[in-house]
Amino acid sequence: MKNPRRYMHACFLLLPSLLFAQPVRQGETVGPDRPYERIENLRKVRLVEILELKEDQSVRFLARMNDHDNARRTLMKDRGEALDRLERLIRNKADDGEYEKAFADVAAIDERMTMERKSFFAGLNDILTPIQRAKMLIFERRFEKELREAMREAQRRRREPESQ
Repeated sequence: MKNPRRYMHACFLLLPSLLFAQPVRQGETVGPDRPYERIENLRKVRLVEILELKEDQSVRFLARMNDHDNARRTLMKDRGEALDRLERLIRNKADDGEYEKAFADVAAIDERMTMERKSFFAGLNDILTPIQRAKMLIFERRFEKELREAMREAQRRRREPESQ
C-alpha cells in the first residue's frame, strides 16, 4: 500500500462502517470486527510500512505500541469517569470546593496521559532510529487529519440524498 490513493481508499471504505457502528457499551469488549479495531490495525500496518521496519523491529515496536495503547485507553476511561463525576457535581449543584477537587483529578489524569506519551516515545530509542521516530510523528499527524477528512466526507455523502 505504498500508493497514497490506495491508502485514502482504505480509509474511505472503513469510515462508513465507523459512522454506522453501534457504540461499545460499558463492559463490552471490542472485537476484531469493530470499526475502531480495524482503523487501529490499518494504522499499525501503515506505520510498519512507512517506517520500513524489519521483522524483529516490527514485533518489538508493535508490542510496545500495544502496551502504550492499552495504557492510553485506561487513562481515557479514567478521564471519562472523572468528567462524569464533574457532570454529577453540576447536576447536584455542588460546592466550589468539590469542583476544585474534580478539576485537580482531571488535571492529574491529563498529566499522566502526557507522561505516558513521553515515556512511550522516549522508550522507542532502542527500536527506532531518529528518522523513523520523526516519520512516526509525521505519520500520526497525517493519519489523524486524513481520518477526520474522511469522516467529514462520509457525513457529507450521507446528508446529500436528504437534501435532494
